[in-house]
Amino acid sequence: MLDPKMLQQYARSQLNQPNEGLQHSLNLFQRFKRLYEKNPSLLNEILALEEAEGQTHLRPGNFFYVLGLVTNHQALLVTNLMKGRSQIFLGAQQGDRRIWTIGRDLNQSALVVRNDQLSRCHAAICYDSTNGFILYDNDSTNGSYVNGVRIRRSYMVQDGDLVRLGSLKFGFFRSSEYRRAKSPSAKLLQHIEDGIAPPTIPIETDIDTEAQATELDWAGVSEETLYFLHRTQVEDAKDLGN
Repeated sequence: MLDPKMLQQYARSQLNQPNEGLQHSLNLFQRFKRLYEKNPSLLNEILALEEAEGQTHLRPGNFFYVLGLVTNHQALLVTNLMKGRSQIFLGAQQGDRRIWTIGRDLNQSALVVRNDQLSRCHAAICYDSTNGFILYDNDSTNGSYVNGVRIRRSYMVQDGDLVRLGSLKFGFFRSSEYRRAKSPSAKLLQHIEDGIAPPTIPIETDIDTEAQATELDWAGVSEETLYFLHRTQVEDAKDLGN
């Protein structure tokens, strides 16, 4: 059996020995505390980055995006920020500009995202034919960032930029170029034609086959059951006659 006195002595000896891991953690805490006292906003930015990494609004493997599309002098935004599915948004017309506001308040923002790190009207994306797409920060509490750098007022976003509003992260893409796809080869066209089939046919066939097999199985079971009952009744009647 274990001796309680021996356990107590062992515990005291361990407390008297220096714990390098614990001391290292204490040193890091003290250094971080001094940094925070000098720059309190640093903690908010670190926490926002940590929450952004843990953002799981969409299915694993998917991501948020905003696509600025210019077609026939008409600017559109295609994005999955709202409800996790792609939607097309026509911006509010202000002179020669189109404006899309982003935030968490339905009454103040056109693109409403349920995210506690967003301000009620956090930012806006504007488009005009001279400057293209520009991201404006609306004096938000947690800031707006492009490629990891906080913007103070506005930034002309480019194709492939990574944008973060508070803890909401999305990729921004823009396109105004059109190209006609080359005609496919005759071999590929034939391959496509050979592979075309109504998708409901194999599904319905599988279901029908399974249903028919089930019906046949039940029919066999029913016939066997009726035969067994009939034979039992006949044998019982013979026994009673004897």
